[in-house]
Amino acid sequence: MDEYNVVVGLANPGNVRPLMRLACILCREHGGTVTAVSVVETNRAEAEVAAESHDRMSRGYELLDAAEALTAECEVRYEGRIAVGRGVAEVLDEVAEAQQARLIVVGFSERAHPDGDGTRFDRLIDEIAEHATCSLLVARLRGPARFDHVLVPVRERLNLDIRREFVTALHNQLGAQVHVVHFACSEDEAAAKRDELLAWLEEREVAEWVTLRVEVRPDPGEAIVACAGEYDAVVLGTAPLHEVRRKYFGAVPEYVADHARCSTFLLRTHDVVPLH
Repeated sequence: MDEYNVVVGLANPGNVRPLMRLACILCREHGGTVTAVSVVETNRAEAEVAAESHDRMSRGYELLDAAEALTAECEVRYEGRIAVGRGVAEVLDEVAEAQQARLIVVGFSERAHPDGDGTRFDRLIDEIAEHATCSLLVARLRGPARFDHVLVPVRERLNLDIRREFVTALHNQLGAQVHVVHFACSEDEAAAKRDELLAWLEEREVAEWVTLRVEVRPDPGEAIVACAGEYDAVVLGTAPLHEVRRKYFGAVPEYVADHARCSTFLLRTHDVVPLH
């Protein structure tokens, strides 16, 4: 099996520990190296003031120091990278390719794209989503960082394997209880989907510890948000880029990320090759 290398984009000091913890959990489970990346942005319109530039560099190194300390606690292999004056998506793409990473982990952000008006990207996170050269995990963190009960809503089998890798790590490393749920439009659809998902869980050898729920609910977005109140985290799959219209993650995942009271993880696979 190839190493499960994970690249983590770090910008917010408050997110360093939870994002790095997720990466460490995955690398401990599947075997691999965590590479933390900090991008020191510069003012594109005006020359940098030396003191301000120095402060930004210092903050970047502080993020990497905190990341390294956590990987040491978790006993996971670590590398740190810092880049200056380059685009975040460009740097993450380059590092992920160099590390042959299976996954990039970043925090969810509504921050506007730095290029301003006229760009095809509304947010920086949209550019990261488009340019990622491997699978992508976007974490919208809310509340305590615990994962005792995890909800995995499923519409189709698309993206189930990348989510299996993630929730398997949460289950084996943290003891998470995982519920897969499908909200159907009719009783006939519910029956057919139940059989399909049961077969998939057996095939992927996770049926013993995953609980399956299939319910008839007309609006999946609202149903997921209502159900999420019972859980610590929701793990959603998002369509590959060519499947998405208008939004880079899809309407339902974005709705859930905006409205769920617990943490939301958006996982989009770069390809459909499962990890065995």
